[in-house]
Amino acid sequence: MQHRPNSLTVLKWVIYVSFLGAIVPVIWKWVDPSSFSVFSKDDIVEAYGGYARLALWQRFAGFSVNALPQACLAYALYCLWRLIQQLEAGDWFGQKNESYWRAIGQAMLWYVVTNWLGETLLILVLTATNGPGHRELTVSISNYDVLGLIPALMAFVIARIVSLARAQRDELNEIV
Repeated sequence: MQHRPNSLTVLKWVIYVSFLGAIVPVIWKWVDPSSFSVFSKDDIVEAYGGYARLALWQRFAGFSVNALPQACLAYALYCLWRLIQQLEAGDWFGQKNESYWRAIGQAMLWYVVTNWLGETLLILVLTATNGPGHRELTVSISNYDVLGLIPALMAFVIARIVSLARAQRDELNEIV
């Protein structure tokens, strides 16, 4: 029987909690904003008149805009969880391992893009029913948006390292 390192078990629990932390708040804040406001305040929605004034389509669109980056993050966490399963099975340099690293990189890259566009799209949705001259278009970028690229790029680099290590391992196996 193969012994599972405790660090991987702990990491899996961190992934479970992070997955819930990525999905539950977005759903909660758009389904029941009054009870969610006890824990956190959504300054953007409140700055544009609050949830009560939003039409049903605006609520769905706002939820979609907020949920898209979180879905990308949840997918990256799922790929990380699958990657850990591969590692627990002893598959450090397999094709699946490389594919999971690449998928994590792509998901994190999409997370950065959708998160960056999210505020702009949310403000467009929130002001869509305002009269002419009272609609807004806002574009912003912060250091957090740029810092989000680092995990994505690291995942791509690790995918490449795994690919090179697998090729070298296969070459050494041919010699032996």
